[in-house]
Amino acid sequence: MIEVEVKLPVFRRPAIEQGLRRLGFIPGHLIKESDTYFTSDFHDFMGTDEALRIRESENLSNTRAVSFLTYKGPKLDSVSNTRKELETEVADGGVCRNILLSLGYRELAPVRKLRQYYHLENITACVDQVEGLGSFLELEMLVEQESERPDALKKIEAILHDLDCRMEDTTRYSYLFMLQKQQEK
Repeated sequence: MIEVEVKLPVFRRPAIEQGLRRLGFIPGHLIKESDTYFTSDFHDFMGTDEALRIRESENLSNTRAVSFLTYKGPKLDSVSNTRKELETEVADGGVCRNILLSLGYRELAPVRKLRQYYHLENITACVDQVEGLGSFLELEMLVEQESERPDALKKIEAILHDLDCRMEDTTRYSYLFMLQKQQEK
C-alpha cells in the first residue's frame, strides 16, 4: 500500500475545519495518539528516511484503545510525504515494544497528538494538535500501485487549493523530526 500524503502547518484551525466541511468532508472520530519510534545501531531509520513505530490510539468517543506496528518506507517524491506503508494491529503495544527492545532497537522521544479525522470518498483529512508543535492538516489517500500516485497527488493539491493553501506551504518533515530539531535548540 502507498500512502500519498501532504502535511500543512495550520495557523487558522477553525477556518481549515470549516473549509473541509464546506468541501463535503464528514467529521470522523477524535483520536488521542501516542507514537513511539524506534531506531538501532544496525538500521538507521532516520538516515534511510524510513520509520518504525508503535502507535497507541484511543478513540475518545467510545474509549476503544488499539495499538499498531507500522513501517514507513523512504519518501517516493520530492514534493510530498508519499511512501510505502505497512501497518498491522497488535494485541498488546507494550509486548510489541518489549520485543523490539529485546531485539536491540532503541526508543526515540514519543510523538503525542490529538487527531480529528474527516472523510470524503477515499480521501482522509486529519487535523492534528501535536504536543509541542501546534496544529497541522494532513491530507492522504491510499493507493495500491505506484502508477496511481500522480492522480492521487493532483486530487490532494486541488483540495489544498480549495482551502486557499498551496503545496509550497506544506512540509515534508515528520512530527518526530520537527520535535527533535526543536529539542536541539
